[in-house]
Amino acid sequence: MRQGGLVDLTTFDDGADYISGRGGDGVSGYETDGGYYQLPWKSNPVMVMYNKALFTQAGLDPEDPGMATFDDFLAGARQIVDSGAAPSAIWPSPTNDFYQPWFDFYPVYLAETDGTALVEDGKATFDDEAGKAVADFWASIYADGLAPQEAATDDAMVSGQTAMQLAGPWAIASYKDSVDVGFMPVPTSDGREDVTTFADSKNVSMFTSCENQGTAWEFLKYSTSEESDGALLEATGQMPLRQDLAATYPDYFAEHPEYEVFADQAARTGDVPSIPNSIEAWQAFREAYTSAVIFQSTSVEDFLSTAASKIDDLVQG
Repeated sequence: MRQGGLVDLTTFDDGADYISGRGGDGVSGYETDGGYYQLPWKSNPVMVMYNKALFTQAGLDPEDPGMATFDDFLAGARQIVDSGAAPSAIWPSPTNDFYQPWFDFYPVYLAETDGTALVEDGKATFDDEAGKAVADFWASIYADGLAPQEAATDDAMVSGQTAMQLAGPWAIASYKDSVDVGFMPVPTSDGREDVTTFADSKNVSMFTSCENQGTAWEFLKYSTSEESDGALLEATGQMPLRQDLAATYPDYFAEHPEYEVFADQAARTGDVPSIPNSIEAWQAFREAYTSAVIFQSTSVEDFLSTAASKIDDLVQG
């Protein structure tokens, strides 16, 4: 975008109205430098997926696990492992890929801060009390042996090696024939209701090299119309980034009540910030996180300050 390769969709006469009318207030997080260089399309809001049978075996209520706070989540995780229900309570990937924070630290940080992005106004946000609380939470999980420090060699949910994963609505279809899964919001320090989580969105942009931009814009609107969004929902179970999702498609959610929790969660999401050197920034974060949180080789305080300093330098270009 900053190299001039993408079209600001608000330059179309109805661009701003269409994007805000379809997505509501939630689309503001996709605005960059006063414009929209991506059309918010669909999301896979991240929640905690759990194996109901293993929860029952561990003595946890599979319909209401009571794990909304960090303390209660840790207590439930210990109960899973101590009972022998599963060798690990939760198994985020511990690999060093730049995007892995989107499926461990970041959803919980978004929840803890009611949607604060990792970087805002050109500065890292997470070297604060909220960031430390989230990092300490994950560090406790690893220090207590509740999550493995190595990657799984198979599907750990299917093999019963873990009772929980972080996942989006795609998991419903993936596990329907193998695991009876439930979903709950990611935890926060105080167990608040209506938490925010990571959207894991997939969006659409238009290249400035497009020779028929007016026609392309009409196609984008057609592809994200109420009818097309309904077809996407029906075919994939993924959530269009559209306001009042459940009310717009009541028949779908009546027929597929297992997706209602994601329709509700889709209204409260945050995404990765649009920043310079974004991959390098997330990689710097991941490396510092891995050292302090997963392997406890450095302190959480050092991780937060070091990662924030590196990211501040990177986003300044």
